[in-house]
Formats: sequence, C-alpha cells, structure tokens
Amino acid sequence: MFIVVSFLRKPISSGVCSADMKEQSKKVRLVHNPAAGDEDNDGKDELCQLIEDLGHRCTVVAKKDVVKKIDPDTDLIALAGGDGTIKMTIMALLEKKLRFKRPIAILPQGTANNIAISLGIPLDCKQAMSLWKYFKLKNFDVGMVTGLSGKPLHFIESIGFGVFPILMEKMDKKNRQDNSADDEIRIALEQLRKLALTFPAKTLKLVTATGSIEKECIMVEVMNISSIGPRLVLAADADPGDGQFDIIVVTADQRQELVAYIDGLLNKKNVIFNIEPIRASRLTMEWQGKELHIDDECKVYSGQQLKISLLDSLIEVIVKGN
Repeated sequence: MFIVVSFLRKPISSGVCSADMKEQSKKVRLVHNPAAGDEDNDGKDELCQLIEDLGHRCTVVAKKDVVKKIDPDTDLIALAGGDGTIKMTIMALLEKKLRFKRPIAILPQGTANNIAISLGIPLDCKQAMSLWKYFKLKNFDVGMVTGLSGKPLHFIESIGFGVFPILMEKMDKKNRQDNSADDEIRIALEQLRKLALTFPAKTLKLVTATGSIEKECIMVEVMNISSIGPRLVLAADADPGDGQFDIIVVTADQRQELVAYIDGLLNKKNVIFNIEPIRASRLTMEWQGKELHIDDECKVYSGQQLKISLLDSLIEVIVKGN
C-alpha cells in the first residue's frame, strides 16, 4: 500500500474542491504531444491560452521533459495527448520515485482516449478544463507484472494475450497518416473482427485468490480501466482506483459473443459486452501462445508464468466533482 499525498495548496474537503479555481490561480505544467489524435487537435499555444484565460499560470513542456526541472510551485500537471502520453507521464513519475508527483489533469487529444473515457472526462479539451472549477481527486492504481524481465514492468490500462496484441502489430504496420481518429477506430474494429473469427484458441492457466481456471481462449485481458484499443468497453464497471483488476477471459466457445459486440460497435449501436469479468488484486497466469501486450507495447513472451499485482492508489487524477 502506498500513501497518497496531495500537492494541492488549498485544503480539500471530502475529496471535492469547494472553491472556484478561476479565483485561485494555479501554476499548471502543460505537457503537450502535438502528434496525438488527428489534425484538428488544439495547438499548445491555444491550450496554454485557454488555461491562462481561466486565471492560471501555464508553462508548456514537451513529453520528454514532463518531470525535468519541474518548478516546486507547480500545482498540477495537465496532459494534452492520448493514452500513451498519460502512461509516459506516470512512468516518468515512478522512475523519479514520485517525488515530483502532482495531481494530473487530462486534456484528451489521442485517438481512442480510453483512460479519459474510463474516468468520465470529456473528450473536448475545453470541457475537460471546465472540470477544474469544482473537482475531486481520483486515486489511480498502477499494475505491476513480474516474470518477463529482470525487473518489474508496469501498466495503467491492461495486459493481455491473444487477438489484441496481434491487432496492435497489424495496426502499427498500416500507413495511417491521413486517417482521422474515427477512421482509425473503424479500421481497428474491422481488423479485430477478422482476428476474432480466425484466431486459434490456446490454453490459459489463471490463478486468483478465489480459484483457478484452465481454458482454451482467444483473448485474455487484465484490465485496470474499463476500455482498451478501439474503445472496446470490456469491463464497464472497472474502477482504476478500487484496488482490483477486471479480468476478461474470452473462451473459444465465446468467440461469437466477441464478434457480435464488435459488429455492434461497427454499426454504431449502443451495445454491451456481456462476458462477466473475474475480479482480483493479484493473479498468476500462463498462456500457450506468444502474443502478449502491456498497454500499447507488444512484448516477447514464451509461455512463462507471470505474476500480476497492483500498486494501490499511486496517482491522483482530477475528475468531475459531485
């Protein structure tokens, strides 16, 4: 268990800021990724101006400088980018042993923006900034996996086997320069549908505190948030601050359920993924295939046993207040 310390200068009652942030000037460190999302995303100058129009002081830094020479007076870190930008920032804070930790404010500018969606943060940057007026701090867990390398690896979205890492590899090979975010999501869903129909099931061994399973599966995702990839809401009730993973196991017999869900998304229907997750804070698992991803990275895997656990309430994110 990690102790969470707030770096906000004003006291917070019951997790909600009771004062208007426009009247309480904050020093904001804006981390901007101009490559995120599509060509319509706001430029750093415009975002900084919007922040200053709210009455705050804004300093803009590139992704690689997220915690470099951070001003001790910084009140919050605003992240303008996608899920990769958020992960990079959290990993940078972990590497510095959280000594530069500040509350994180997400300004979504990615393709899928799964983390923002999972936290109920508007996908419009101006609307996301409006949350700063009355807000609460949401604890955010970080996943940890051992068994792949000599040191633990961390994730904030999910770790998984099967069709999803193959989808990631296929999408990485495509020329996507001219695609909008909506086009990207549609193309990814079409690719995933093909994979879901043809991927050969492989044996999963999964052990949690409540029991064990051994099944032939096409997809396994240990989720810290509710959605991954092309906005696949696989664990609608997942809470990234509750100290629990939501483990999605799609067996060979459930192949058509996954396909039906993808079809619903392609047809822009309000569909629900009906496979119930397994809830656990710790688990071990083995997979008889080679397909493995941790967040947005595919990893070399050869069937070894992995141990997965949570670093509870490690980060704080600004979300909508009551």
